[in-house]
Amino acid sequence: MAEKIKNAQTAPDEQLSGCFKIVAKGPSNDDDATSDEMMPQSKNRTVEWDKMFELLLQFKTKNGHCDVPQRHSEQGKYHLGNWVRTQRNKKNKDTLKKRRVDLLEQAGF
Repeated sequence: MAEKIKNAQTAPDEQLSGCFKIVAKGPSNDDDATSDEMMPQSKNRTVEWDKMFELLLQFKTKNGHCDVPQRHSEQGKYHLGNWVRTQRNKKNKDTLKKRRVDLLEQAGF
């Protein structure tokens, strides 16, 4: 039994939002999914990413571009410049989810 748990991974439980269940590891039937998309992600991180993306869109509306200075912050607490730098690094390393890459590219990132 311990071996089964050791060789298992967590996956989102579709019926319980934010909860996870243990499923056996095996080949994925979803050829289009990247390993980043298949891993469960904290709901809080998604909400945080969406908030920062919204701030980026607001910055672009005000300034006409997405070239946020590294030390720029919004509302005194959101370090938008650092977030943008991190997103660019992840995009360049191919570690950013496709959905996020698409959204950033649509924004003119």
